[in-house]
Amino acid sequence: MSPDPSTDLLQRIQALEAERQAWQQALTLFSEAPVPYLLLNSQGRVQEANAAACTHLGHGAEALRGRRFTRFLTPGSQGTFEWLLGQAGGTVPQVRAEGQLLHADGTMLDVLLDLAAPAPGAAPGLLRLIVTDITPYKQAHRDLLDMTASQDARLQAGATHFRAAQQELEGVVTVVVQQLQLPVARAMNYLALTRRALGDPAPEEVARPLLQSERAVQQIIALLASVDRYLQMRRMRLGLRRVDLERVLREVLKHAQPVMEGRHVHVTHDPLPTVLGDSQALFVMFDEYVANALKYTKGREIARVHVRVRETETEYHIGVEDNGTGFNMRHKDRLFHLFGRLHPSRSYEGTGVGLVTVRRLCGRFGGRVWAEGKPDQGATFWFAWPKLPVILE
Repeated sequence: MSPDPSTDLLQRIQALEAERQAWQQALTLFSEAPVPYLLLNSQGRVQEANAAACTHLGHGAEALRGRRFTRFLTPGSQGTFEWLLGQAGGTVPQVRAEGQLLHADGTMLDVLLDLAAPAPGAAPGLLRLIVTDITPYKQAHRDLLDMTASQDARLQAGATHFRAAQQELEGVVTVVVQQLQLPVARAMNYLALTRRALGDPAPEEVARPLLQSERAVQQIIALLASVDRYLQMRRMRLGLRRVDLERVLREVLKHAQPVMEGRHVHVTHDPLPTVLGDSQALFVMFDEYVANALKYTKGREIARVHVRVRETETEYHIGVEDNGTGFNMRHKDRLFHLFGRLHPSRSYEGTGVGLVTVRRLCGRFGGRVWAEGKPDQGATFWFAWPKLPVILE
């Protein structure tokens, strides 16, 4: 039995109607989409534009049809769009880039361009372009960059002002130290003349105050010398070169010979490495640590000083160990503070500046310092020296 022609015709009409309805629905969705939406051919010419796109561009749909979309972009964005067009025409299903759109009134919008293959049901060969306005976000980004640049400028100005104030303060302290040296030396001379004038032995009622006065002036002289050395260290011009710590230690022990004279001092050390650093800075650091060990072992019949070495992947840990007075670890944080002392000056001479000098010098190379000890069981003062130091201000 042959098919009924009327039935076949009816089915074709129904299929065409369904296709028309689907196309009409797609066209309605396209026209009423809340985002700017355009259809372009492979050459980038506008075929259709919805109401949102017309609003963004400031042109009606009729005025847009047939015109290349690049005409509505800034010159700097036209090359970007041509690249997008070439990518979308190949195997890439969807590409995205930022650009700048020109409105008919001359205003400029920062936009995100999404170019993709045709939508389902659209005419073949057409490309979908979605234009998203990102002007507020770009403006917020620019404002953030401006704010950051402004803060950086203020920080730099503050750092410059701080350095200038620091240099001025160091200059004032240097002048004060220099100006005090002469009158303090005179005071010491006057006290010596007074002692000679009183004869030997001096009367008891003046001998004790005179001795205390001399000790006080000696402490002032030592303090001025320590502050002067600290200031010299801060102004020290540092460099990086290979330094043999064995040689540095020999020079330090030679410098400490007068202090060890007449004492039983036994100095030993682990094999010391050759490091990258500044020989003068390392000498000062070793000198302060060894002097500290000799000072706090003066009450021992045999003073023992041992230089320890530990190595990690990135650092050398150098420690100067002694069998001296030691200290309570609860007070360790005071050791490396300016004028920080754990023992009375009448028992142990010193100004509380030496360990601060070590901390400051070591810190300029990216290192660090610390100490370990127990009361009456000795102490070990450490510094960690980077294997790849960097000189910091």
